[in-house]
Amino acid sequence: MKKFIVACLDHFESYLCQFLLVFFVVVVFMQIVLRFVDRSLPWTEEIARFAFIWFILFGACYATRLCALNRVTLQFSKAPKRVTNAFLFVSDMIWLAFSLIMAWQGYLAVMDLREFPYATPALDWDLGMVYLVFPLSFLLMAVRIIQVNFIKFVLKQEIADPDQEAMKESQGALLDGGEKQGGVA
Repeated sequence: MKKFIVACLDHFESYLCQFLLVFFVVVVFMQIVLRFVDRSLPWTEEIARFAFIWFILFGACYATRLCALNRVTLQFSKAPKRVTNAFLFVSDMIWLAFSLIMAWQGYLAVMDLREFPYATPALDWDLGMVYLVFPLSFLLMAVRIIQVNFIKFVLKQEIADPDQEAMKESQGALLDGGEKQGGVA
């Protein structure tokens, strides 16, 4: 049970992003179909926009957990591993500070919207609740930055780059496919 809970927490953003993407696509598809039959719902575009923004921000958190965000690391290709790790750690600490500042500023924006309420036009939702995504996502991103650095530097575990893993897998599939075709001909 404990492993299940840890796995759910570790992949929280993945599950949330999957739900948001399906929700976004269904709402937009529904709007397209309804427009085709000369009907439309005024709230679908607004809720699709909110779902898309939430999807982007929580997707960035998930990419942080996977160490899959784009980084320029070519300058470290000839440097010793210790130097590379030191510079990557410093850049992660700058990124952590940025995430915490964004979380704080998002919190202040939400508090302003709670003090001076504003409702969304079509759904009549409290915009402060919609904007809650900013402090939540950036705070979660800060947690993921700390988690990844803890795994890399304290637990001394290497986190595989998903892009590199996918490239190796596709290269292996190409090589295996070429050998099979070569044997047939």
